[in-house]
Amino acid sequence: MGKRLYVGNLPFDADEAAIRTAFSEAGGTVAHVHIPLDRETQRPRGFAFVEMATDEEAMRAIEAMNGATLGTRTMRVSEAEDRRSAPGGGPRPRRDGGASRGGAPAGGVGSDPGQRAREARERRFGPDARPSRERQWDRGGKRGGSRRRGHDFGGGRRGGGGNDRFDDYDD
Repeated sequence: MGKRLYVGNLPFDADEAAIRTAFSEAGGTVAHVHIPLDRETQRPRGFAFVEMATDEEAMRAIEAMNGATLGTRTMRVSEAEDRRSAPGGGPRPRRDGGASRGGAPAGGVGSDPGQRAREARERRFGPDARPSRERQWDRGGKRGGSRRRGHDFGGGRRGGGGNDRFDDYDD
């Protein structure tokens, strides 16, 4: 069992001191309290991580505090899970283009996803880029392949996409 606990359903006005006091009264020594903040509003997100001094104290705190009330809300306390990795399975790339923790430097073997995205953007929007409607026609995309609707491309039909039953040129 780990010493790190997840505390959910906290009131948004709960601060570190209130959480530390509540868990100390449950019979344990609180080593650290972390309250994640919303990136945009810089307000608490309604949960926290509490690190207890020992595994036994963490287990007692879970039993005592799970379902207890802090402020106006009933807390959910459980053992904290390890951090999830990035969707690709590896470490997340850094925003500054540098090497991620424990990974190879950027630009090395298997270049970083940001570089691939920049290259794809250059293909779409660079000086040789064609409008998306032309790319769709080449792929046979949603415009029906290379046949453009609304234009006469031979074959005796005027206009595109019409119904032969209603054409004036039936023989």
